[in-house]
Amino acid sequence: MTAGTPPGAARLDGLDGLDGLDGLDGLDARIRLSRGVTEIDVALTAGPGEVIGVLGPNGGGKTSTVLALAGVLPLASGHVRVDGAVWDDGRRRLPPDRRRVGLMLADSLLFPHLRAVDNVAFGPRSRGVDRAGARRRALAELDRVGLADRAQARPRELSSGQQARVALARALATDPALLLLDEPLAALDPDTRARTRSDLATRLAAYGGVTVLVTHDPLDALTLADRLVFVEDGQVTQTGTPAQVLGEPRSAYVGTVVGLNLYAARGDAHGHVTTETGGVLVTTDPTEGAVWATIPPGAVSLHRHEPEGSPRNAWALRIRSVTMQGQSARVGLEGVVPLTAEVTLESVTALGLQVGQDVWAAVKATEVRTYPR
Repeated sequence: MTAGTPPGAARLDGLDGLDGLDGLDGLDARIRLSRGVTEIDVALTAGPGEVIGVLGPNGGGKTSTVLALAGVLPLASGHVRVDGAVWDDGRRRLPPDRRRVGLMLADSLLFPHLRAVDNVAFGPRSRGVDRAGARRRALAELDRVGLADRAQARPRELSSGQQARVALARALATDPALLLLDEPLAALDPDTRARTRSDLATRLAAYGGVTVLVTHDPLDALTLADRLVFVEDGQVTQTGTPAQVLGEPRSAYVGTVVGLNLYAARGDAHGHVTTETGGVLVTTDPTEGAVWATIPPGAVSLHRHEPEGSPRNAWALRIRSVTMQGQSARVGLEGVVPLTAEVTLESVTALGLQVGQDVWAAVKATEVRTYPR
């Protein structure tokens, strides 16, 4: 360790660890603390190279969880262990500057007066790497995010997406064992976000540590994360792979994120499903007892009058919202079976759909899926 290295921090040497971190055990954490009226109790485990996506409504405890992992918030109880080392156990707490953590936020927070290479080199320099070694590492990291040709540019000369990639390179230049990404793409416009998401996925695939990604964007989570953890009111409500969560959401919030109408209900052997609001659904795949029932928004058809023919589910509902999305519209419906329908713009025009209008919604029984709660 050389002069200028924070006490207890590992010294980095030039390009050490560039191709991944060897000998890692991953993350084992149980975050228990209070923030205002919210009691947070979140368990996170991940192996080396794994990306964990943390999702949830505002105020649910996502950012508090990240701050506890970084050491900014102390635990009331629980633990944070990374690669077998105890960072916090509720009694002993490693300060933030001694944790091998990389952090990337929605605001890239680049130093405006420094060139891209110097922004990235700042991390290794703060950990004791000499100027030449830090510069070599910074240039290598910029190359890995596709910005080798912009190394001499200052932040004002970079696009928002390029600034985000510089921030990622800076976060990884210190060989963190734990990479924390808190809404890293939130400040980007849709086109830039899509390109930067692809660049981020490529870079994370070569990173050997654990990544914890906090996001509100389902596409970010579904495309970047190996496993999803949903946090609501300080508690984990569901965890699983993206495929598992898409297939069987288990809370109203999760249903919204994955784009399904979701109901807590009870089913019988005859294919009748009664929701907690008193609505009745008919399905061709009956599950008895306490169930979750799902209906894809695209399976909902809207009519001015009660439909005839094949649909076995039809309800008289009222339109509460109409939201245009490209060449389609999402229509929020209220009544005995609250629904979101996804219809074409032609349907919106033909039916004259407006907020406050009464319509009939129909769903084929084959489109209603149930599974045990």
